[in-house]
Amino acid sequence: MSPESKYNAVQISGIGCYVPERRTTNEHWEKLAQTSSDWILKNVGIRERSRIGANETTADMGAIASKAALSMAGISADQVEWILCGTNSQDDLWPSTASKIQEKIGATKAASMDLQAGCSGWVFGMRQAQGLLLSGEASCVLVVGSDALSRFLNYYDRDNLLFGDGAGAAVLTLSKESKRLGRMLFSTGTVPSRALALETIYTESQNAMEFYLEGRDMSTANRPKPSMDGRLSLKLALTKCKESMSNVLAQAKKIGIEKSDIAYYVPHQTNMLILKALAEFIEFPMEKVEVIVDRYGGISTASIPTALSEMNAAGKLKRGDLILSSVYGAGFTHGAMLYEWGH
Repeated sequence: MSPESKYNAVQISGIGCYVPERRTTNEHWEKLAQTSSDWILKNVGIRERSRIGANETTADMGAIASKAALSMAGISADQVEWILCGTNSQDDLWPSTASKIQEKIGATKAASMDLQAGCSGWVFGMRQAQGLLLSGEASCVLVVGSDALSRFLNYYDRDNLLFGDGAGAAVLTLSKESKRLGRMLFSTGTVPSRALALETIYTESQNAMEFYLEGRDMSTANRPKPSMDGRLSLKLALTKCKESMSNVLAQAKKIGIEKSDIAYYVPHQTNMLILKALAEFIEFPMEKVEVIVDRYGGISTASIPTALSEMNAAGKLKRGDLILSSVYGAGFTHGAMLYEWGH
């Protein structure tokens, strides 16, 4: 496809999510690590975490979210030209999770690939998708975030209690409509660090939480040993996210958009204290922030599209709403994006 001037904007034409039914509660973690439900609520803000089904895969979740997004957009899978999947918990080393999603949804004409940028993967994918659209390389791109980090955690390490599982997806297309914000504004970056290092990947059959709760001796189990420097992660999230948001807000100001014009702040979420600090930084009231971390935990690349999908389902979003999102993740990656809701 060649670029045409009649297309003057990039828009989210469809949004979808999938959150598995199983839950891991604070009470479960009390039995596994040196912590308490009260401490978790006070310092993290999580009550329970979504957890992938024993027979589900990361690709399964991504496919369900993708089908929901395509249905909302009124677009058939064979119209999708690219599938970009942000994930940190692929089911296998290869093929890519994106290619598995492609097969499951029947996107026979698409090219697909995974993006590994920690929890920032979906936002990084959105930036790549916009580039494909505006360059004329594609007219329809599916951006998926799907993660099942609960399968790869060290359940004896309190720092690991942040994470849940889920998937979110967005369909991006070109629009002929005149919009206040014709293209999404981005600021992304990476600060090399050991903020979160998954040394390897194992299946749940080797690292099932039930084994820990049953009191089995897991000391000799072939299990992953992910580690996170909590204080460093907190510091980077609170500094680099602020830099990214400031950069995007400065871009917006140049085209006449002020902070007061933004309808919603929809951030990546792992910790309520970070969320509140970032909202305060941009002087944004918490009642206009969609909070899902208390119910699902940190669902990594799925966090932002899941929140958007739930907001859309609840009728909170309206055409022309400006939305600001921010993200941080292993790498250490960070970013922000400002975009306009098109429905």
